[in-house]
Amino acid sequence: MNLFNIEGIPVYCKTVNIKEILFSKENVKIFPQIISEEQTNFKSISPSPLHGRSTIANFDNKSNRYTITKGNGLTYFPYGFIATEELEDYAWGLLRKEDAIRDYLSSDFVSGLGILTNKMEAVFAIDMQPIRFSNQTYEIEPTILQYNVICPYRISDIPFLSKELVSSFINNWSKVFEIKYSEIHCNAAEVLLNNIKTMDENEVLHNAIHSQNYTLSLELVDFELSRTPITPYDNENDEQSYKKLQKREIIQSLEIVNHIAFYFKEKLNSKLLRHIMIKNGFENYLFPS
Repeated sequence: MNLFNIEGIPVYCKTVNIKEILFSKENVKIFPQIISEEQTNFKSISPSPLHGRSTIANFDNKSNRYTITKGNGLTYFPYGFIATEELEDYAWGLLRKEDAIRDYLSSDFVSGLGILTNKMEAVFAIDMQPIRFSNQTYEIEPTILQYNVICPYRISDIPFLSKELVSSFINNWSKVFEIKYSEIHCNAAEVLLNNIKTMDENEVLHNAIHSQNYTLSLELVDFELSRTPITPYDNENDEQSYKKLQKREIIQSLEIVNHIAFYFKEKLNSKLLRHIMIKNGFENYLFPS
């Protein structure tokens, strides 16, 4: 498959110098690229308007997997990195170094629990780049996170994709996860609620469970806000209280299930969802009888 046969919008990019490789798996090809405000001969793919600072950098025909780079700059603005003053160390289009490292390490840990996630490849810093702030231009050192996935599209992307493309990924759920409910949303519930159970049992808080952080292959992604035993929170109050936030991820998972049911025009199967929740130990969060 040619990269430009992939659904999405081509965006202009430029290659940049790598200043430091912070983490890297063996035999990984690194794609040091950022969004360019000028037209270039080099393009990557923005999967949908919801992917503001990440693009599809490559498709590997042998593994049938997509390489994503995150922190490349904004895909929807004439300037790659821009600050709007709400936080001193935050910029639109930027991925902070500490967040990239947490994302990389946490995803590896959660993947080791048997949960389907993105496969981390590298974290690297690139040369200084200009950033706009209060009508002035400064320089920052961006950090890029690189990983690969079975599917580059998120559940939230469904309205922007062809039905054929959506079906091509969703039809594989029964094979990958060995589940065969007749309703698509119940298959999703089986996977998502089991993920929450596994994370709860292993002291993991994803902290951003929503339809933008599950791919159409039900890969859980974007761990930059997460907490795991190997990436505890630096703030003592956050570290002590993270368990109070775990239960809300049950409800957030059901919101995703509802999203899927609406898209496929399925009525929520409350009886089966009750069964799935009880099976995962979530009796206190049941659907009404």
